[in-house]
Amino acid sequence: MYKSLFFIGLLSLNTLCFADSDFGKELRSGCDKVKTYANNGKKFYDQKQYLKALEQFKQQAAWSSFCAMNVEDGGTAFSERDITTAFNNVGLSYAKLGKPQWARAWFSVFPNAKASQFNLKQLPAPEKPKNLAGKYVRYAGFGQWNAIEVKRTSNAYQIEFNGLYMGLRSLIYGPNMGEFSTRMPLNKTHTQYRYDDCRIDLKFQFSAENGQQIVVNSSNPMSCGFGHNVSADGRYLKVE
Repeated sequence: MYKSLFFIGLLSLNTLCFADSDFGKELRSGCDKVKTYANNGKKFYDQKQYLKALEQFKQQAAWSSFCAMNVEDGGTAFSERDITTAFNNVGLSYAKLGKPQWARAWFSVFPNAKASQFNLKQLPAPEKPKNLAGKYVRYAGFGQWNAIEVKRTSNAYQIEFNGLYMGLRSLIYGPNMGEFSTRMPLNKTHTQYRYDDCRIDLKFQFSAENGQQIVVNSSNPMSCGFGHNVSADGRYLKVE
């Protein structure tokens, strides 16, 4: 029996070492591409091919932040300035594509950075929408976003939440996820999702500075049926 346990333990250790080795290889491969993403993004941006630039800059932002967090496992050491520059590159591309609210979302990930503050001031003032339908987002980490989709039907808004928890290795191994759906009458600006002991409140608000938003607060989130550490709480900005 002790011999069997020894072999089981050895197998588990070997599996773990292999997984760590595999992660390190993927990490280094992704980190090595960041400079290429940045250069390609700049090339496309200068050529006014903003959609192509956007995709490159998104990769730059995601991987520079991910590599910085995993630097002890072989990630490249990116500075905070490197990362904020990448996020601002994404925002500038969205601005050129005529999507100022998406630009605002990306600039706002690092609101204290001087470049972010400057770029936020260049955006047009948000307009109050005629209805609440659209896509709302809250930053989840490593260039990824929690999202709430609001669709207008004949007599109500259909609301769909898709949330992420971006763990330390999530850009390679994937995030934890959670979702829910609920409805709200067209003449209301507040609704609630209920599941067992879980209660999630959604309040729609307009800010002259940031635009249309949803403020989400939950009670007993452990009962909501989400993946580990996934939370719906926070302020979501309407971007589309």
